[in-house]
Amino acid sequence: MGLLKHLRSRSRLEPNEPQGLTAYPQRSPPAPYRGRDQTQRLPEQVLEIIFAYVCPHSQDHSYEPSERSQIGDGCMLCDMRDLARCAQVCRKWYGVAQRLLYASVRIDAVHYCALEEQLAEKRKKGKHFRTKSAVIEPGEVPAVRLSLLCRTVREQDALAQQVLILKIPYMTRETAKGELARCVSALPNLRYVDLPDGFFTGDPSCLALRQELQARCPDIRKMSYRSGSEEALELLAHKHWQSIETLELSGLAIEPATLRIVLASLPTLHDLTLRDLPWLDDSIFQTSQGRLPDFPPLQLLRLEGCTSVTAQGLCYYLDAPRNRELLASLSLQSTGVTVQDLHVLLWKASQLQHLSVSEVVSKSLAIATAQLPPLTSISLRVLHFEITSSEDVHGLQKPAETYYAYLATSLHLNALPGLTTLFVRDPHFTELLILPPVAAPFAATVGSDSGSLRSKPSNLSGASSSRIHNTSSAGNAAAYGTGGGLGPPNLGAGALSRGGFNQTLEVFSKGLDELEWVFTSISPPSKTINGRDRAISSSTGGRPLSAYSAALGLGPQWAQGGFGGDARKSVIVGNGFGGFLAVPQEEVPRPPTSDGSHQIDGAGGTRWGSIGSQATAGSQGSRGSFLKPPPSISSFAGSTVSVASDRRESKHDLWR
Repeated sequence: MGLLKHLRSRSRLEPNEPQGLTAYPQRSPPAPYRGRDQTQRLPEQVLEIIFAYVCPHSQDHSYEPSERSQIGDGCMLCDMRDLARCAQVCRKWYGVAQRLLYASVRIDAVHYCALEEQLAEKRKKGKHFRTKSAVIEPGEVPAVRLSLLCRTVREQDALAQQVLILKIPYMTRETAKGELARCVSALPNLRYVDLPDGFFTGDPSCLALRQELQARCPDIRKMSYRSGSEEALELLAHKHWQSIETLELSGLAIEPATLRIVLASLPTLHDLTLRDLPWLDDSIFQTSQGRLPDFPPLQLLRLEGCTSVTAQGLCYYLDAPRNRELLASLSLQSTGVTVQDLHVLLWKASQLQHLSVSEVVSKSLAIATAQLPPLTSISLRVLHFEITSSEDVHGLQKPAETYYAYLATSLHLNALPGLTTLFVRDPHFTELLILPPVAAPFAATVGSDSGSLRSKPSNLSGASSSRIHNTSSAGNAAAYGTGGGLGPPNLGAGALSRGGFNQTLEVFSKGLDELEWVFTSISPPSKTINGRDRAISSSTGGRPLSAYSAALGLGPQWAQGGFGGDARKSVIVGNGFGGFLAVPQEEVPRPPTSDGSHQIDGAGGTRWGSIGSQATAGSQGSRGSFLKPPPSISSFAGSTVSVASDRRESKHDLWR
């Protein structure tokens, strides 16, 4: 034994010391906080706001599919995991985080981060927490998550009571219809759920899902019916789904009387979309003296592909005070309502805030419309005026140009004083507003008398023309100062010379060959009064200016996030030599204008250098000139060195 003990190496008996401990000593972890937990003093409302930043998509309560609704730019699955870990901290956090986790449930197919690559490798190797042998395909992952959610809500009623929104990927709701039916059967307070396309067309494979949804979920808020689901639509008259707020009807073949009965059975309906219904005409809006219920009052009405609906029928609908005072948004696309009759609807809808008009025209505004009143509304805030010329029209002048000239004339007449956002399909529309107003043939004789509406040629019948001059528009007439309330305000050709355009307007323009909206901000001019820049009143004869422009010589490449998204803003600034330069707004601090001065808008805030701004007291050149005259050659003769040094030292010139 002694010999064996002697043969043992001393290095094997003593543990080896790790290398590098003396050179790089390990840092001890920070001592845990042992004081009082101050978060226990926070109210639950404050904790809910904090947790909303941890998981932003938990605040998504919209009735849009999962592929069209997304809050935040992070990874939804990772955010949900972080919120679930917050729920494990203490009892108080558990209750608040649990309500956010289950109020709006969203199932996503993949992680939108680097973690998805690691999980994909584990799935290929067969290492999964549910099984050790079978390999789960990436397409089956959301189906597995749906089955886990179904098991949770069926075992715990308290959690099932909290679920209001359920959003599922497209392929999952198309393939896992049975699992989705089992899940919604345990959610009594469900308001919205992503459903397969066959559910809206009467597909027999979705019959079990429809029965479960009708029997177990009476609080559904949004529903759609398409061609083939006429029988399912008639079931709404049997008083189920009484909480529907948004209804979409597309391509149905039913009687108009049945449609009015179904709509009258929904007491909370306020958003209605009627699409591809050629049989729908003006009779749907007329009263039937008690034999049928009236068309319900709505806040949002969309008409698409209803070619038989004209302005006369909408005037019948707006004659009722409750309809006129409630309607806030109107969308017209491929209908019988023409631009010539649009001013009648604007005048009748006294509370309209959003109007969308989309039309393909093949004829210009005729000479007979010389007395066409301008588009007049004091409540309109957002206008989509998307007029395009037909492809069959060949010529130097497109028919749509006359329609945009009519809109520009209405803006110069200050007939839309509350308008703040404008969408047009003409990339050169901003030039019509930046240039000095010119008397257009549409407004040359507008407002010659208070009854100009009754003398205009229109597609409306005589009875309808007389209906638009009623006392329901007395509020608008009083606001405009017309006094009589018999029609649009008295805006004649003299209003052009008075410079009526005095509002800040955001214009989003796009051509036919462009995919992104180009943003331009139009601001009223300013002048120096007592050493301060103030907005010129409408009586002094100013014209609008372009403060932010991406359309003047830059093209659509300066815009980003198209299709109505956030457009990239560029700034037109002076280069110091009478010209102008376009620079991105986010990268450059506020520079002075071309004459070295700073401008202040009408609200008192500083704004960027603008095209066409009038010269201040210390600037050179004529005050009435649109742009400053270019410097003479003699001025450069003795200052060549200084000019070159200024160009090198300038931080705002990104192109040199």
